Amino acid sequence: MAVRTSGPGPSGLSLLIVPLKNYPGVSMRRLKVAGQVSAGTTFIELDDVKVPVENLIGTEGMGMKYVMTNFNHERLFISIGVTRQARVALSSAFEYVMKREAFGKALIEQPVVRHRLAKAGALLETQWAWVEQFVYQMTKLEKDDADIQLGGLTGLCKAQAGMVLDECARCAVLLFGGNGFTRTGQGEIAERIYREVPGARVPGGSEDVLLDLAVRQLVKNYKNKTKQLERPQGSSKL
Repeated sequence: MAVRTSGPGPSGLSLLIVPLKNYPGVSMRRLKVAGQVSAGTTFIELDDVKVPVENLIGTEGMGMKYVMTNFNHERLFISIGVTRQARVALSSAFEYVMKREAFGKALIEQPVVRHRLAKAGALLETQWAWVEQFVYQMTKLEKDDADIQLGGLTGLCKAQAGMVLDECARCAVLLFGGNGFTRTGQGEIAERIYREVPGARVPGGSEDVLLDLAVRQLVKNYKNKTKQLERPQGSSKL
């Protein structure tokens, strides 16, 4: 846990290992959530909890830095999982419209159905390609360079992943029709994934925060790069 071990500000935060089960001063209660039930979302209350000094992770006062360092990988991890969810939702809907018949022909024969699948599919494939690009860059760049160059962009990718999931899950529910509104039967996958959408758009930084972060990081990098290109007299090398 990130806990305050000294004065105000980020430098006063440290990371500590805090035992939870049957530990003095720690109480927990399960929270009921709309989706991601298996995640075990829990409210944790700490009342004058004491842990040994050996439970300190790293250096005291560096907790915020450690947390921030993990953000890029966390957001990429979320993007990968969310993009996969979008593919599962859209794939299940595609399989359904291929076999579901209405008015004497399969739903896939209806132009409006194909149009809806095409729009959602285009968003999904571009998002997947973007995720693949980030995975490649993170394996090739040094960590310090990746933090600078990819920090805002991974946030943008994670935000976009949530929006793509929203579109694909909604598309799936609509194509399943009434079946997409039930928790059992042919449309249960689409219904379940649609409930997961808020859980994809909030963790790792809410959508609005990440969109703003991406542009602010871009502006910062732009200013730094253009400053490096300026000649001593003030003219540009470009």
